[in-house]
Amino acid sequence: MNKSTPINRSFQIRKRGLRALLGLALAIGLTGLGWLLLPCPDLYGTTSFSTAWLDRNGRLLRLDLAADERYRLKIPLASVAPLMQEATLLYEDQNFYQHSGVDLFALLRAGWQTYLLNQRKVGGSTLTMQVARLRYGHSHDLVGKLQQIFRALQIERHYSKAEILAAYFNLASYGRNIEGIEAASLIYFDKPASELTLPEAMALSVVPQNPVRRNPTSATGFKTLVQARERLYSRWLEIHPKDSTRRAQIELTLAVRPPEKMPFRAPHFVNGLQGGPGRVITTLNLNTQSVLESSLTDYVKRHREKGIHNAAALLLNSRSMEVEALVGSANFFDNTIAGQVNGTTAKRSPGSALKPFVYALALDQGLIHPMTLLKDSPSRFGAYTPENFDQSFLGPVLAQDALILSRNVPAVNLTAALRNGGLYRLLEQAGITKMREASYYGLALPLGGMEVTMQELVQLYAMLANQGRLRSLKMLKQTPLKSDEPPLLSPEAAFITLDMLRHNPPPNPHNLPGTSSNRAPVAWKTGTSFAFRDAWAVAVSKEHVLAVWIGNFNGRGNPAFIGRTAAGPLLFSILDRLDRKTATATSFDPDPRLNLKQVAMCRETGDLPGRHCPHTTKGWFIPGVSPIRVSNVYRAIPIDIASGRRACFYDPQTSRMEVYEFWPSDLQRIFRQAGIMRRIPPPYLASCTLDQQGSRGLAPTITSPSEFLSYTRRLSQHEADPIPFEAVTDADVAMLYWFVDNRLVGESKSNEILLWPAESGQFHVSVIDDHGRSAEVKLKVEVVQ
Repeated sequence: MNKSTPINRSFQIRKRGLRALLGLALAIGLTGLGWLLLPCPDLYGTTSFSTAWLDRNGRLLRLDLAADERYRLKIPLASVAPLMQEATLLYEDQNFYQHSGVDLFALLRAGWQTYLLNQRKVGGSTLTMQVARLRYGHSHDLVGKLQQIFRALQIERHYSKAEILAAYFNLASYGRNIEGIEAASLIYFDKPASELTLPEAMALSVVPQNPVRRNPTSATGFKTLVQARERLYSRWLEIHPKDSTRRAQIELTLAVRPPEKMPFRAPHFVNGLQGGPGRVITTLNLNTQSVLESSLTDYVKRHREKGIHNAAALLLNSRSMEVEALVGSANFFDNTIAGQVNGTTAKRSPGSALKPFVYALALDQGLIHPMTLLKDSPSRFGAYTPENFDQSFLGPVLAQDALILSRNVPAVNLTAALRNGGLYRLLEQAGITKMREASYYGLALPLGGMEVTMQELVQLYAMLANQGRLRSLKMLKQTPLKSDEPPLLSPEAAFITLDMLRHNPPPNPHNLPGTSSNRAPVAWKTGTSFAFRDAWAVAVSKEHVLAVWIGNFNGRGNPAFIGRTAAGPLLFSILDRLDRKTATATSFDPDPRLNLKQVAMCRETGDLPGRHCPHTTKGWFIPGVSPIRVSNVYRAIPIDIASGRRACFYDPQTSRMEVYEFWPSDLQRIFRQAGIMRRIPPPYLASCTLDQQGSRGLAPTITSPSEFLSYTRRLSQHEADPIPFEAVTDADVAMLYWFVDNRLVGESKSNEILLWPAESGQFHVSVIDDHGRSAEVKLKVEVVQ
């Protein structure tokens, strides 16, 4: 056998050493390459999260379950209290910021103690390894541990320590079906994780190690938890000896709320929201919500004997358009009233609550101002004959009073006079849902013919407070408020409408127990639907809109469901219970930039006062838009001293000047129907000529036939369809004489209608009163089959 020389042996050694070094370098290189090529794992995967609905001040309204029936909220590490972070790391992984996902010393110690010495089982998992187990669900055997180590290395390769710690706090189990520190803090302590105290943080820090045995909501689990917390506190004092002063806090019994006792507040409001998962800040004010809820509960309880069992209410900040309180029914859990139905989103007839928008449009179109005299008298529109709620008529009534008193006939008259689609077009532009064609509602639209929701109604009233601009309701704080919406009403019309409603007196104080006599003024309106199915009341201040509804979701009517007497007292009782600085405002002053003027007007006629007007009052009008003129109703005329008749001219020797009321004939007729006596002028002396009589006063105004209508005559009928001839005359007129193409066709009293048998063709219709004053119009009659 040949023996190698020392040189050969040295060469072989160097060769093997070189190979070892190359192998080691290759191994290191491959390991490094493998480390670099490790794919990035998703820390959360398909994990679902809960939604925490919070009021505007961060108080919990409701915590929804995640898709897997667990309470779990995802938050950033910055939202976890520093005390909670430090206590958790002290208990779970003191070397978290030093290792790279695996603590070899801890693993060896755990294996030695658990498997070789057969002592109490000790875990050697780092916090990163726990995140891997929470994310991937590894088994507790050796294979599972190796997989856990690999995943931990993989996680550490791609994520920062802050991201890994955040994942732990979002995925760790804290007992029951509660995962994540934010859900645990909200459920157990009713506060976010950022506000945890040292006793609370230490209590929650020890739960994930054994969430079953340390369940905070069971008696035995809580006892075990307290013992573990005490051990953690002892270790804490080694690092923070000054916290020994907190011993009394640690020893206090910790108040822990179980999931069953979690809040379920504002259920109708929360059910209508869309958002999440995560913490969702709503616009609701929980204090205000409690006021509305208790007000409805108390009111229904007090008036149950009247058949009032259900109600709804909504408070809106009209400036921010934020819903601050919403109660959909008197009791969410009462099935006898269908309590889970949301009354603020249910389509209901608003009764007369839409009338203010008829008046606002009429103001914009120059048909009225607040002091305009309207007719509250029997009227017919084809087959439709509107009636007032009390089935009576007031006669001539100022527009402001007609709105406050909610008279139906003046509202229908104005609706018929509106142009450009009128109220229907306004509601269409406002986005009212489920509208039928305009012909379906006809002129009954402002009387409750169209159904709206309470949310739509408060949005409309907020438009009045926002100078005619319609804005969407806001229920989530993060929702931006649009500010570029074009106005649907002029700012001037919106202000005047609110100013008219501000003069609406509150309900009888005897119906309002515990109310204040110095209540801040509000603009408000009521509504009562057909067959007494719904009672409404809506109030507007400078900052808020409050609406209430009383009725039954099944549509059953009740004579007690009257807006003013049923909903009105509830509305004002809520206003009185709310903080005045929040719910009401005393100022209704207009923006000085608006095109508005306030002048003295004749209180009886609604026009600018003439020299003989007996009483004046201040009234608003829109220059260049509002129909305003000097009143000519009150006139001074010469009266013959001997006979008491109207003199032909003034002679100081034989006559005296007296003031009489010269109401047009149509208003005179309404006064008579309403039983109101007026001081009308006496007839002229017989010796007065027509020239003397006709030189004073106003000429007639023909109201029918109209030059803007085309009339028809049917050949199939043996008798011609009659056309009514009617005119408005001055107060001193007794008779009218009607002519067609200068041919006398009949005569009528000043307050009567003449029916003329229609002929086909084009005609000139003229009328002459008994004082020689005249007027004429053109008439066109066509023949149809």
